Amino acid sequence: MKSQILLLSALVVSAIGCSKKNHSETNAVKGCTDPHSFNYNSKATENDGSCREMAGCLGYAAGLPNSGSLGNTLNNTQNDQFMSGEVGTQKNFWQGVNANVYILYEAKQDDRNAYASPDGNIFFGYYMFYYLVQQFSLLPDHSASPLPVDGVLAHEWGHRVQFTLGWTDYEQHSYKELEADFFSGYYMGLAKQWYWSQIQTYYSAIYASGDYDFNNPQHHGTPQQRLNAAYAGLQVAVYELNNNVHYTYAQLHQIFNSKVHTDIGARTSTDFKEVTYPANLSRTYIESLYPHP
Repeated sequence: MKSQILLLSALVVSAIGCSKKNHSETNAVKGCTDPHSFNYNSKATENDGSCREMAGCLGYAAGLPNSGSLGNTLNNTQNDQFMSGEVGTQKNFWQGVNANVYILYEAKQDDRNAYASPDGNIFFGYYMFYYLVQQFSLLPDHSASPLPVDGVLAHEWGHRVQFTLGWTDYEQHSYKELEADFFSGYYMGLAKQWYWSQIQTYYSAIYASGDYDFNNPQHHGTPQQRLNAAYAGLQVAVYELNNNVHYTYAQLHQIFNSKVHTDIGARTSTDFKEVTYPANLSRTYIESLYPHP
């Protein structure tokens, strides 16, 4: 009898142990368990492979603790005035494509970011701004140039053009990013008349963030492709200025698609020919060529 009682107790303990294990497995919370990721979930107990790196056009998302917070100041009066002025200039340039621009306070200094959203916002990272100014803005006389900030903001406004017009006909995800680079170069030429020699160093450096992981849905294109796209956009702007041509967004989209497999996708040389602007351009003439829906 005693041995039977002991055997019964062992079976009960074994059953309880199995029950607890199954209950624990059932209640596992799946999510991103890497605290350095954009979408880190502090409540997750099991990594489900969804972690997203703090890089590229990820930006701000409410409820994701590592995405940062939003505001309207760079904590410097002069920089705030510059940023406000550039936002106003681009609002005027991108006709029919609205955007509310906010400062994104990234969670960490290494998580520099800028992002455009489908619902009409552009989030420009605080650390991104100061990184661009410190790394790429100094002119030979050591004064600060606004060029890098202009270019990144124009890239994100290029995404706003895509969202606004509902373009979905991209063969690859990278083409969407390359077109935003195309629009960035286009803006730098048409609105600012920058020469390629003035902006190539900046584009070469910032586009070093390009990659070769073609199966990655966040793929932005290789550094060479991104450089090619910006140069192609600049060339289109110069052509407009020299020939009094006024393109719509749809026409610019067609031009990009015609170049993506040739000038952008196939070019391997960084030996670009300098562009030539017409003399005595008036502001009225330049603004008459701004793109429109």
